[in-house]
Amino acid sequence: MATLQEAAFKRLYTEEYFDKFFAGGDRPDGRGLSVCRPVSIALNSVSSADGSATVKVGKTTVLAGVRLEVMVPSSDTPAHGQLVVSVVMTALATPDYRPGKQPGIINVIQQRLTDILQGCNVLKLSDLCIAEGQAVWVVYLDIYVLNAAGSLLDASLLAAVAALQDTRVPEVHLTQEGNVERNGLDNDEAAPADGAAAAAGQSVPLQLHDKPLCLTCGLYKEHLVVDPDHEEEALMAATISMVLDNNQDLLGV
Repeated sequence: MATLQEAAFKRLYTEEYFDKFFAGGDRPDGRGLSVCRPVSIALNSVSSADGSATVKVGKTTVLAGVRLEVMVPSSDTPAHGQLVVSVVMTALATPDYRPGKQPGIINVIQQRLTDILQGCNVLKLSDLCIAEGQAVWVVYLDIYVLNAAGSLLDASLLAAVAALQDTRVPEVHLTQEGNVERNGLDNDEAAPADGAAAAAGQSVPLQLHDKPLCLTCGLYKEHLVVDPDHEEEALMAATISMVLDNNQDLLGV
């Protein structure tokens, strides 16, 4: 009965409910205001991908997968590959999901991830060159939000970096005929045009030059709340997400 009464009070008087905890420096889930939720990372979550990871930050759950393909580079950047980031909110991730329309936050996360991974030189596009002007790798990074329980950018970036770190790139070369072949294959055995099943031949880890982390904080009245969950985020007057590099230097907000 007490649990039902508490749930009803929380639903009807949400601010008063959280005020009671915040005033004592605590939160309903038992954390202090400056304490993050527990994090878990599982690599190689999708066996058909070239790299993948599932990340949980509290109840927030994000799956990231990487797929490699070979393409002819643009004439403007003949020695640069491409990074294509896609973020999708799954139907069961939030009760607010509406079929056929992704929430606005998803487009924001997608752009932020692209800016961080490329703009901060986490993944250098020049490292994706196979043969200048003839062949480069395209890295497709697909991110699926399975449970939107707060601080989505933090979990999405962590999943993206983990999946990229898990990715292995096939060692290939360009033949005189202009075909891409895996190293170590017989002359009559042509390599497929993508990096799927890289483990079947020679491969190397995808080179990352940094492994940034993101931390979101929110301001509720006079309280600074670290790593807010989805219920707490709804109360925040403002939130800020800070991206730090390996040396804990600020990369962006």
